[in-house]
Amino acid sequence: MKSAGLFNKQVTPPQPQPQLTPEMQQLLEQLRDIHEPAPIGWWPLAPGWWILAGIIIALVVAGFWLFRYLRRQRQKKMYRVEGVRLLNELDLQQPRVVEAINVLLKRVAVVTFGRAKCGPLTGERWIEFLRTTADTPMPEPVHRVILQSLYSAKDPDQQDLTALREYAKDWVRTHQVQENPQSQAEQQQTPEAEHV
Repeated sequence: MKSAGLFNKQVTPPQPQPQLTPEMQQLLEQLRDIHEPAPIGWWPLAPGWWILAGIIIALVVAGFWLFRYLRRQRQKKMYRVEGVRLLNELDLQQPRVVEAINVLLKRVAVVTFGRAKCGPLTGERWIEFLRTTADTPMPEPVHRVILQSLYSAKDPDQQDLTALREYAKDWVRTHQVQENPQSQAEQQQTPEAEHV
């Protein structure tokens, strides 16, 4: 029954189109199809992209510079790390350990300050050099061991040897590097640390 109601609807006939006047026809002939704008090209870039590219380039350059700077700083301090490692490896029970510690201190000093400045130093002058180039105070047992036991056959007390090694490690870590162009040129000519 419902379907019968659908068929009973009256269909309205289409309305006739109005008659166009010649003026209207002329206006219709002037109409053209819609022209879409040309697609936006990727070049030239918008200012925001230029700014972003500049920031990215600046970050890459800054990152590269920072990497090289940190690498140079690490390489400059590598002799300190190596000096402490060699001091830690020394067996305090071996004979002539005071001489071995002194040789390591001299090697570090020659690498840092140059052979001409610290190579010939011995005795009180060597101790004064160690005191003035680092803020680490030299304990009395270390002073005594360097002066008395360095070239004698008598072995110092174990506590004095431990104090000497700890002082040497502190000195290697904290000595103040004085940039001297003459010592740098001397260092570049020969590897100083291997000749001591």
